Amino acid sequence: MARAGILIVLALLFSLPLRAQHVVAEPFPPAKFLNLYIERDEKGAIISVQLQGDALIYRTTLEGKELENVTLHPTDDDWFKFVQALNAAKVYTWSPKYYYPGQGPSWVVDFDMKDRQFNSSGTNEFPKAGDEANGQANPASGPSVPFQLFWQAAMTLVGKNPQPASK
Repeated sequence: MARAGILIVLALLFSLPLRAQHVVAEPFPPAKFLNLYIERDEKGAIISVQLQGDALIYRTTLEGKELENVTLHPTDDDWFKFVQALNAAKVYTWSPKYYYPGQGPSWVVDFDMKDRQFNSSGTNEFPKAGDEANGQANPASGPSVPFQLFWQAAMTLVGKNPQPASK
């Protein structure tokens, strides 16, 4: 009798439509960016990415001298991948400010979507892997994995494919 019950349950399970498993509620839904500004300054070399209308402006300067200025038009797929990467880096958990005394790199991330705003910046400090709301224990070790994932996503969005972040 128990065996017949198990067979019935299995038959019911196998008759259900199969669906791919997915995350139901990602922190940043695929959405249009209304404003986007990213900047990273390390040893006088400044890289910035700024949204202007439907275009992205990628600019690199060194000690005030412009080295590169490119206008790009990412596709919807490029934007979708960028948002997925923001979620992978857990950007939505980052604090508004990271600071560690001394000289070192600085960065800023500022964007608006239809239903939310986000701003985070750092000086000589990056979000800590596994606890992104706090700064990493040793800022001298350089950018953290969450920041590397974010930066890789930003550079991929503008067609500059950096090396993948080490885990």
